[in-house]
Order: sequence, then C-alpha cells, then structure tokens
Amino acid sequence: MLSITAVIPLYSVEPYLPDLLRSLEAQAPGRYDLDLVFIDDGSPDASGDIVERWLSSSRFPGQLIRQDNAGVSAARNRGMDAASGDWVTFPDSDDLLADDYFAAVARFLGDHADRIDVASTRLLRLREPRPEPEDVHALSFRFAGGDRVVPMVEYPDFFQLNVASAFFRLADLRRAGARFRTGLHASEDALFVAEYLLGVASPRLGLVASASYIYRRRAARDSAVDAFRTDPRAYYERFIDGYEPLMSGCGDRGVPEWLQSMFLYECQWLLPVQLTPDGRAEVLDEAQRETTLRALGACAQHVSEARLFEYDATALPLESRLLLQVLANRPLPPWVGSYATPGRGAVRLMTPVAAGADVRLVGADGETLVPSDARFTTPDYFGQDVLQVHHAEVDRMPRSVEVDGRPRPIVRRRGAEQIAETTDRHRRRVTGSWGIPGRQRDVRVWKPVAGPDAALGPRVRGLMRVALRLVKRLVRAGLVRRAR
Repeated sequence: MLSITAVIPLYSVEPYLPDLLRSLEAQAPGRYDLDLVFIDDGSPDASGDIVERWLSSSRFPGQLIRQDNAGVSAARNRGMDAASGDWVTFPDSDDLLADDYFAAVARFLGDHADRIDVASTRLLRLREPRPEPEDVHALSFRFAGGDRVVPMVEYPDFFQLNVASAFFRLADLRRAGARFRTGLHASEDALFVAEYLLGVASPRLGLVASASYIYRRRAARDSAVDAFRTDPRAYYERFIDGYEPLMSGCGDRGVPEWLQSMFLYECQWLLPVQLTPDGRAEVLDEAQRETTLRALGACAQHVSEARLFEYDATALPLESRLLLQVLANRPLPPWVGSYATPGRGAVRLMTPVAAGADVRLVGADGETLVPSDARFTTPDYFGQDVLQVHHAEVDRMPRSVEVDGRPRPIVRRRGAEQIAETTDRHRRRVTGSWGIPGRQRDVRVWKPVAGPDAALGPRVRGLMRVALRLVKRLVRAGLVRRAR
C-alpha cells in the first residue's frame, strides 16, 4: 500500500476551500493511504477553522498546523517537515481534484515508482464563472500520449514547474535538503523543482495523464498568479535570485536543456504581453525596467542558441527569441529572414535587426532599391533598445535584403497568414520541428504527440486533433480572403 501526504497551505481561501474539501471527501478508494497536513499561514479569515471542523469528521487522517503569516514557501516547508508519506504533493487550497485523483496516481506509482524522480498530473483549468474545467493548459501536449515516463535530458521540452500537481518521493527531498525559497514573489515552486532535479544526473518525469488536477482561475483575479503583474519584484526577482544563480552553479557540466526550457517558458508569460495594452508592465519604473532586461540577459547567456530557437513547449514568438539572443550579447543568426508581404503594386518587408544595423534592398540587377517608405521601429519590451525592426515598402520584390552587407533570406507571407505565423513557420523549417505555426498571442503549440512510449491510439488521436485544427485555420483563412 502506497502512502501519500498532501501538504495544503491556507491563506484567505474561505470562499473556495469547501470545494477542495468536497473533492477530498469524494476521493475513490485505491491502493493508497492518504494523510493531510494543512498549514494555516496566519490566514485573516476562517480558513483554519473550516479545516479544523472538517478534519474532525474526515475519513482521512490529518492535522492542522497554525503559524504566523510567513508566505506560501514557509508554509510548504513547515508541512514538508510534518509529512510522513512515501510521496508528498502540495495542492493549492483554492483548487479541486478529480474524484479518482489519488487512486490514479497510486496506480501509476505502483507501476513506475522506481523509474521516475517526479510525477506530474494532468492540469485542467476552471475559468470562473464557467462551470466545467477545460483542457487548455499550455503544457497539455505532455499528456497526449497517455501515462508514460519521459527522460528530461532527451526531451527538454518536457519539464515540471508547479508543485500543486506534482508528486515527490519524500525521502529523496529530505536526502537532497530540498526547501522552498522564502522571499520570492513568483516562480518559487518552479525553482524548487529545478533545484531538486539538478541533483539528479538524468531526471525522469512521470506523466499521469489519467489523474486530473483542476486549477481554478478566480473570477475575482485576486490569486497570487494574477497579482504578480502588480508587483515589480515579480518581473526580475525570480531571475536575479533564482534562475541565474541556478544556471551559473551548473559550472562546467553546463546548464541542462530542460532548465533552459523552463526559463524560456517563463519568458512566454513575460515578453509577448509587453506589446499589448493589458499586459504591459506599467507598474515598473525606468530603473526596474532596466533591471528586468539585465536579469533576462544574464539568464539568456546560459541558453544555447540551438535551445533558444528549437524550444517548442509554448509558442514563444520569434521576435521574443531574437530579443533574448541579443540580450545575451550574441548576433542574430544568419537564417533570420526578411519577411515579405506582396500586395497590389507594392511589397512590404519586415526585417528584424540588431540596433544600428544598415539595411539595403537589392534589385534584380544589383541596384539599390529605394523604398517609398522605410523606417526602424523598436519593440517596447521593458524599454529595450538593442533589437529593432526595419520596415520598408518597394514596388517590386527585391532580389535580396542585405543587413550590414550580408544577405538575409526573403520569406514570403502566404495568403491570409499573420506575420507571426510566417516567422514561426520559417523558424520551424530551419530547426526541423513540425507544428502548426503560432499566431499573434498564441501560447499553446499544436503538434503531433511528442516524446517516447506513446501508444498507437494516442498518437493517431493526436494527429487527428492537429489535422482538424489545421483544417479549421485554413477554412477561416479562406473566409477572410473571400470577405476581402
């Protein structure tokens, strides 16, 4: 019989806590023993009292530990010290668990425990006020192949960031001296996972597709995840005090690619949104914006050029990747194109360049084409000034576009394709990866089932889902052209 301890911090979750407790009461029996450790982290509401009453009649053994408010990391550390199970997990108190959650995890661990270093369950999202959870998480591709074990060194886009939907062997955590970092205001759980797995030579991730963890996106938008955009420290602290020291500490062995991918995943939520009105970091002053850029550059120096452009866990736009390349003090790769949009009597060209670059448009006979309109723009990622985009309009397609005397490939935009799709399609061709090109504001990547040991059935279903998605996109593009 497998023993599991669930460590659950409590802080201002009175409206949501009953849902979690009901989901615990509904857990199906299985080959597991479950005990619960709740940590009342100085909650100002009645969360602790609700749990205390519930524990008095619960079928699961448990305890409530009360402490002065010290933050979620300190609460998890306190609960980890009190844990006694073979395996430990850290659910959030405003989330829910599927009825067979622990039974499914126990079945998986019974079959694969000796082959894995951390287990991850499928994460569904409950977006209030919608009543039903949805399978829309950016990393859901990991579970398309069913229950399986993935070696992270060989498949670096398979990584684990949160601890709420993860299970760890308690003895391994204690042997490694693993602790949650207190004082951080974002990504403290991702750094906990990364620091623990850096102590494992070849970490293996167990994917429990049969167990569903239901993450609540609060309608009130008052969770820690929502609040980070209003806290300046959340933009740079995780990199200065977290990722960069971890990466630097890898020394001569090099930074494992799965950790590089974790950093790039963080950038997915930080960089593209800076160009949108609702995502721009208005909370930062000029000094804090500069600090954020320096922190990103310090981490990007530990990301290889190959990993930067091959990363495919999320649809990180090419422009964001190019910014990280320049922040890392590296030149743009020679394959980066000049992206052309042919039109009636004119061709528009968009060419990403390092700041200060000279751009020349060359005609069929080698002459310099003079554009009717030419300008440089500087995408405003935290006020950066190292990456620019050259825009030009000419009356015919150039033979080549030269940047500082070196030709760039000209990549033609297709039909109603967004320019973001054009750049991502080109990147995929260069790196040899297959997936539906990402559009502006896309986060999720649509691609065939990736990774090892997926059965034929999941692979076929995955291909059908991707094909259907591609057909829908082509149909929409055709409708757009007809409307025009």
